[in-house]
This record gives sequence, structure tokens and C-alpha cells, in this order.
Amino acid sequence: MSPAPGTPPAGPLAGVRVLEFTTAWAGPFAGRCLAYLGADVLKIEAPGHPDSWRGTRSGGAPLYYPEASPGDDPQNRNVLFNSQNLDKRSLALDLKQAGAMDVMHDLVRRSDVVLANFTPGVLDRLGIGRRDLARINDRIIVVEMPAFGPGGPSSAHQGMGKTMEPAAGMTSLMGYPDGTPVLTGPAVMDPIGGLNAVAAVVSALELRERTGRGAGVSVFQVEAAASWIGEYLLEQAETGATRAPDGNRVPDAAPHGAYPCAGDDEWIAIAVHDDAQWRALCTVLGAADLADDPAFLRLADRLAAQDALDGVLAELTRGHGKAALAERLQDAGVPAAPVLGGDEIATCPAMRESGMLVDLDHAAVGRRTYGALGFRHSRTPGSHRRAAPLFGEHNDEILRDLLGYDEARIAELRGTAALADAPTADTDTPHVSRVEPAAAARQEARP
Repeated sequence: MSPAPGTPPAGPLAGVRVLEFTTAWAGPFAGRCLAYLGADVLKIEAPGHPDSWRGTRSGGAPLYYPEASPGDDPQNRNVLFNSQNLDKRSLALDLKQAGAMDVMHDLVRRSDVVLANFTPGVLDRLGIGRRDLARINDRIIVVEMPAFGPGGPSSAHQGMGKTMEPAAGMTSLMGYPDGTPVLTGPAVMDPIGGLNAVAAVVSALELRERTGRGAGVSVFQVEAAASWIGEYLLEQAETGATRAPDGNRVPDAAPHGAYPCAGDDEWIAIAVHDDAQWRALCTVLGAADLADDPAFLRLADRLAAQDALDGVLAELTRGHGKAALAERLQDAGVPAAPVLGGDEIATCPAMRESGMLVDLDHAAVGRRTYGALGFRHSRTPGSHRRAAPLFGEHNDEILRDLLGYDEARIAELRGTAALADAPTADTDTPHVSRVEPAAAARQEARP
């Protein structure tokens, strides 16, 4: 039977259920991707240790909330949490209270994946590690994503995007030759870790299709991230040479960088790979004579004189509007793009037309625009179907409709504090791999 008109298409993971025990960015981003691909993701939070990106009951810095206002319910209004938990259902369960472990076991019998971003050993101490859960459901897949692997000197260390980047070697490649190493800004290690965890889940599901059994998978985020700079690691191993940071420059293009444009802190990115592009750039900038300057005539000349070249170009681009100049350069065959701020991205027609922005209704903040995920499948494209859940929003729905509990049993769980409808503490969840909230607010919360 065909879906009703307007119904989002089922993703490739439709029918897969994920129990998500994560906090902050990396783990929730992984769960968000799985939900986007069609999985039924149950976000399980302890009332005393809610997801740290919900913030505190009293609110926090205004930039974390719509209209810069925490309101009366800040933990359900926080843009950090709401940006990374689309399409999930929420269950507020305290595993340390009477009756909660029975709920957990019933969930495991009906689920496919457990996802967590705690340090090694936490799930085992809670009694929900792979070995414990396999006794209940030998098809269950447990994917853990700590910062560091077990056994080493850093195994018990907590991780954040801004600490894992240096540990993985990324930070040493960024910055300027005469400066200090720099971070990516919004801590790209966290979404990288999330994507690696998604790959682990999908691989484990494929393995289960062939073997009939689940698996335990550890995604050590620092080690897994090394693949993103693999060519530099290979260069080091092969030649003994350590690649030094060099700003925006690359060995096969010049000019290659960001150049000032008209306005306050407005920039255009330009990359010239060959002599034909160089001549076209000079023509568009009204500096045709510059194309024949012996100092910049060939790519090798430009690579050798980049300091002077960047100074000349900065003066030529400074009076142009970044968008108009980028369009003229693109028409002339020169790779160029305006450097956009978050507000410009959120209102960009191309972002809307490509499906990279989606409008969803949220119970606490109303209809909002969210950044969508950038990957698609042709036959099973996935979709964003609903905004992030309120804390414990789906408690009764999950216990009643999925587990078959009656009202008396649900009330009993509330009576023992195993089940809660609101956080009971402001505690920042411990021993997790997470990222500084302010960085992600700039990256994720603009829409």
C-alpha cells in the first residue's frame, strides 16, 4: 500500500529500534542520524542526569534559547538539545530505582541497538553492557563511543570535541606558520564521532543479517577520527616529515584563501588552480595587466610569491560585494564563494530548495526552522518528521503501547521514582564524550 500523500518516506532503517543513552553532541548526533534514516530512537535520560545540552532548570546564557529567553521551561527550550534530537521519542527512566531494570529488559527484548557515549565500563557497571543484555536478547547490538580506547593511560579520561581534536592530531595541522595550533571552532570531532558511530551501527546490523547474532562495538572517537587526516599520517610514516600548518594555503593552487569584501567583516573565498583561472580572475577584477606580471605569471610563480599576491588581491576585492563578486567569478570559471554567516545560511534560498532546512513544530518553542542532514538515498531517502521531544514526553506511550504496561504499573513506576516527567537535578551528565555548548550553539542553533 502506498503511503498517504505528504507522508515522509520510510528510511532504510525503518523497523530498527535504538535505545539511546547519550548526551551533548557526538552521541545524540549519531542517534539523530539513525532516526533520520527511519529508526525508532528512544532517548533514555535519567531524571537526575538529563542530557547536559538541556541545560539547567533555571536557564542559562540567553543565546541558548529562542528569542534569547529561557522561559518557564528552559530544559525543553534549549536550542542545543533541540537541534540534535530531532525525530526521537523520550523516556525518562532512572535505572537505579526499583522496577526500572525490568523496564530496561523489556525494552531490550523489543530493540535492536543500544547506543551510548560514556567512558569504557560505565554500561557494565550499570548492568546494561553487551554481556548482560545478550542474555536477554542475543540479537542486541551495543555500540559505545568513548573518547579513548580501554587499557591505555587515557582510557578513563572524559572527552570533548575540543580535547579530542588535539589528541587525534588535527589541531597540529590548523593555524598559521607563525602562530599556535587552532581548533576547528565548532569542534568538528563530535559530528565526526557521531558519523563513525552510525557506520558502526549499520555495519553491525549488516553482520547480524548474516550471522543472526548481535555484537558489541566500540568506537573510540580519537582513534577513529585519525582516518580523517590519514594522508598526513601516511606522509609522516613514509617520509618522517611532519606537515606544518599553513593557513588557507594548499600546494596546488594560488591564490587560495579568503579575501576581504565591502562591508564589516565580509569575505570571499577564492581558489585558482591553473593559469586560465588566474587570467579570468584578473579580468573580472579589472586588473588584466596583473595577469601578465612576471611575478605571478605561472602557478609556480604564484606559489612562490603568495604573501605579495594575497596583499594585491585583498586590495582588489575590498570594494566588491561578496555575493555579486562570487557570482561573476563563477560565471568566468573561477572557483569562488561568499563566506556566509549563520543568519545568511538560514535564509539562503538554495538551502531551502536543497532540503537542508526543515520547519517542525515543537511543543515548547512552536514552529522553528532546523538544519537538516546532508546525506540522501535515492530509494529510501530518510526524513525529518518531528522536532525534539520534551523530557519524558513519551513515557506513557512507550510503556503502554510498546511494552503493554497497564496504568497501574505505570503509576507504580512513577511512585518508585523509576519514571519521571521532569528532570530532578541540574547535574551535568558525567563521564561522557561531549563538546563545549557555546561552540555548537554557533554551529547548530542559528536556524
